Amino acid sequence: MKKMVSILLAAALVAGLTLIPAAGMAKTWQLRLSHVLAPTSDYQIMGTRFAELMDKKTNGQVKISLHPSGQLGNERVAFEQLQMGAQDLAISGTPVLSAWVPEGQVFDLPYLVQTRDQGLALLNGSTGDWWRETLRQRTGVRSLGFLDYGFRQVYNKLKPIKTPDDLKGLKLRVLENPTYIATYRTLGVKATPMAYGEVYTALQQGVIDGGEANAQGYVLDKFLEVAKFFNYTSATYNPITFLINDNLYNGFPPEIRKAIDEAAKESLAYQKEVARKMEDEAVATMKKAGVTITYPELEPFVKIVRPAVWNEMMGRIPKGKELVERVAKEADVLLPKK
Repeated sequence: MKKMVSILLAAALVAGLTLIPAAGMAKTWQLRLSHVLAPTSDYQIMGTRFAELMDKKTNGQVKISLHPSGQLGNERVAFEQLQMGAQDLAISGTPVLSAWVPEGQVFDLPYLVQTRDQGLALLNGSTGDWWRETLRQRTGVRSLGFLDYGFRQVYNKLKPIKTPDDLKGLKLRVLENPTYIATYRTLGVKATPMAYGEVYTALQQGVIDGGEANAQGYVLDKFLEVAKFFNYTSATYNPITFLINDNLYNGFPPEIRKAIDEAAKESLAYQKEVARKMEDEAVATMKKAGVTITYPELEPFVKIVRPAVWNEMMGRIPKGKELVERVAKEADVLLPKK
């Protein structure tokens, strides 16, 4: 009999199922966490810390396996599976999730925030709370908090970007998001939505001239091998969120939910430290690899997309004018004063 129980438990673990304990045994769970970045990324480091904390806080009752590099699908596919309960946890960006919560495009307003700290404060304030609750109600997916990704910068294989004119005619991969596409088209770019996993090959083959990512993503995914110009254009601040299926979360005992909340908070704080250190390291790596890094004056870029793209978005999302004005005001209040 004991041998049969062991076989059943092993089979359940392999299948990734919640385990039903025999008499006297503690219930255990095996959960999967997916993301699209490399195994050396800050996403993976954060996920690893979360897994370690959950193991410790639950005395081994909750085990987390990590699946980087889009192993379980790109962000859109992963989110759909998260909704259905086919995945448990994922890391994804609000630009992708705007397909389900279009109001979230307010975070994508070009040049909405000027610093990473200002962006995080906005996400962790009332606006971020509103977005998280809206996402949960509409999709059945709960946000456990926000990562510190920072700004998406333009990189390309042809030339440095010093003025808006240098962007004109470039074919850049951008996120499949209306506000991103509008922003770059307004700047004269041939905006080309494309799955993240296809970008490197597309650069090699000349299908695109470049794309946009933060510094560590550009380095870790080896785009610096095929696109030698990295430019701090800082048009879009990219909110990234840590997600869990809400039914799964609510089905846990209170002590497990508490462990999830605590582990998420602690691992997200750790990710912030790691991400900022990794950006500094990425810049050093770029310099050694012969990448040309530019820091253009941003005001000429701002004048082109504000208010043009902002006004366009006001008419595109529900209660757009009211929402844009509210979020812009909150962001301005959060801007560190000189």
